[in-house]
Amino acid sequence: MPNEENFDLSIDINSYKSLSELTLDKLREAIVSGFFKPGDHLKERELSKLLNISTTPIKEALKILSSEGLVETVPRKGSFVSSIANVSIEEVLLTRANLDGLCARFATLKFNDNELYELEHMITEAEKSIKSEDYERIEEINTVFHEKIRYGAKNPMLHTLLNNVLYFDRAFRRRALKHTEEINTGYEEHKQILEALKERDQEKVELLMKNHIERTAQNVLRILEEKDYSFQNE
Repeated sequence: MPNEENFDLSIDINSYKSLSELTLDKLREAIVSGFFKPGDHLKERELSKLLNISTTPIKEALKILSSEGLVETVPRKGSFVSSIANVSIEEVLLTRANLDGLCARFATLKFNDNELYELEHMITEAEKSIKSEDYERIEEINTVFHEKIRYGAKNPMLHTLLNNVLYFDRAFRRRALKHTEEINTGYEEHKQILEALKERDQEKVELLMKNHIERTAQNVLRILEEKDYSFQNE
């Protein structure tokens, strides 16, 4: 196990998420951030001590991480960080930009009025959460907004490709969503994307979505560089 000095591996029990979800998020972030390196042996008892929780949610998290490809489970030996985790943050973020752009393009002509109404409602909810500085709710709304557009594309192959990227992406993007400038800019861009969807303009919505993700990606990279990404809570 790596030295946990300067790293915060504590679980926020006051979060709206379950202990299993929090454990999964924490271990996933530890892997994609480089805290745990490819080949590291993820021993359940040692993780239990580091996170100060029982081994039950850790077992559940390792199973999911194995299905995501971030962890490799070897019979009679245990769980190890997969070599797939050795990928640059920039490559992950830019890959997502292109895939999400395609999803938005495909969704443009497939969205029905009810789906557009749901996105409008989310924009309204996001505005309320921004005013109340409810960062967990902002993160939740942001995630669901993009998920609805991905599902709206009705393209299973594209959705599967995106899911593989998102396991990496979310761990880093969560940091950016705690910065006021990013929150406000992202909110305005979401409104522009929604308007383009209403206009059924495929080229416009694809470009807006791609630019939105790429701009956020550059902001995430800047924040990580400034903070010398060390797995600490901000």
